[in-house]
Amino acid sequence: MNRFVVAFLGLAALGVSACSTVPGVDVTQDLPAPGALPTHIVSADWDVQEIIIDVPAELTVSEANRLKPRADIVWREDPLGDRHAQVQAIMAEAMDFALTPMEGSVPVIVEIEMTRFHALTERTRYTIGGQHEIEFLFTVRHAETGQALTGPRQIDLTFRALGGQRAIESERNGIFQRDRIQSQVVRWAQQEFGLTPPVPGFTS
Repeated sequence: MNRFVVAFLGLAALGVSACSTVPGVDVTQDLPAPGALPTHIVSADWDVQEIIIDVPAELTVSEANRLKPRADIVWREDPLGDRHAQVQAIMAEAMDFALTPMEGSVPVIVEIEMTRFHALTERTRYTIGGQHEIEFLFTVRHAETGQALTGPRQIDLTFRALGGQRAIESERNGIFQRDRIQSQVVRWAQQEFGLTPPVPGFTS
């Protein structure tokens, strides 16, 4: 069982009793409930053959420790390195986890093209907090014909990020920015595709 599954199951448990289990830290706070796809999409008999996560090279990156650097990608919870590849891995892990149950009769490819992945700098994380800005273009194509079955659509999963003492308490309980971002992506994907959300209590 990989780290994401363990962390996600931990979030599920905290989602039921976050206020009593983690004093002052509610991992579900400000996680908005994303809107669902139209009914004909939700009920589609799809078999996800591939999930493609594209993080274009032209997306800018900042390592500046300011309150809100001007850049498309801000990410600090992995070692200094290829931030584009790190964002790709974060999104791929979450989407793979979310869509594993989809085994219908129509083979499809899910495409996500990142347009923004702006988490918190150290300075923001441990002072005022802010927002996790997760934005991307979303398309589903027939795996054999390449025809777009839905999209491309712009998706914005921005939600409130913990800051200051609440962030510190969250980390003490093993919940980091990565965990909350991936949980938000999983919730969106499972709601979009009409799957049963595995995290009870995750409401806006």
